[in-house]
Amino acid sequence: MKSIILYSSGVLSLLIVSSCNSLSDRSGVIDYKLFLAVDEKRPMVVALGGSEGGMVYAGKETQGLRGSILSRGYHFLAIGYFGTSNTPDVLDRISLDAIYDTISRVSQLPFVDQNQIALFGGSRGGELVLNIASRYPDIAAVMAIVPSHVTLPARFGWNESSSWTFKGEEIPWVAASDEARALIDAGDFYGGFSKIIENPQSESVTEAAIEVEKINAPILFVSSSEDEVWPSTLMVNRMIERLEEDHRSGGRFQYHYQHVELEGGHAAFAKNYGVILDFLSEQLPVDK
Repeated sequence: MKSIILYSSGVLSLLIVSSCNSLSDRSGVIDYKLFLAVDEKRPMVVALGGSEGGMVYAGKETQGLRGSILSRGYHFLAIGYFGTSNTPDVLDRISLDAIYDTISRVSQLPFVDQNQIALFGGSRGGELVLNIASRYPDIAAVMAIVPSHVTLPARFGWNESSSWTFKGEEIPWVAASDEARALIDAGDFYGGFSKIIENPQSESVTEAAIEVEKINAPILFVSSSEDEVWPSTLMVNRMIERLEEDHRSGGRFQYHYQHVELEGGHAAFAKNYGVILDFLSEQLPVDK
């Protein structure tokens, strides 16, 4: 199969967020690379990377995943929101509006079904897609791989700023204690992140919790049983509990959701991406 590939970058005019740290002069710039399955109107999967930055889902290391999605008839949009030559250098106050605006512009192309947009992200990218989908109602499916259930601070545990902004305001993030930051700085990510979320009733954790019940689409959560970066199974279970509580109270979330726990570490999904192919075929089938 030969894919048609389009590449570009764009900038959205942003409100400046006040903080002790200045924003990058490239804030609001989003890179993307679009791979077309065929020259026909089809659903589109939007892939957002995590703390590694760059255009990870446009590279050779993710060719298997990308090719599998394309071969099933979905267009594939790889997004780079930091760590590329055009975007900010670090994951710090990344604009959800800029990312969504980019997705929206691409979805207007004649061969993209703008009503059938799926979001996919792993690790910090999983946190990102949940944050986007909980704020924009026109996403058709969400796949969050080893995600956090809370918005984490920028720069892995620093408390200076949020990782994300929405409508020019920083999204509330969970605070990290000195002990948690020391563990993370020493390379014990699991211990540090576990310490950050250890009190689920704390004001910081509750304010930073992602409101998954506001998502207007089916959700696939994937966690790892031996995750060495953070307790992804625990984090996903807390989001499942939130959805169950919403259901018990007669809330708004009325869609399919499922949790797949993979054996292995934080990157176990790299060898088990059939779970998202099954989810896509069931929840967002391609009309060939």
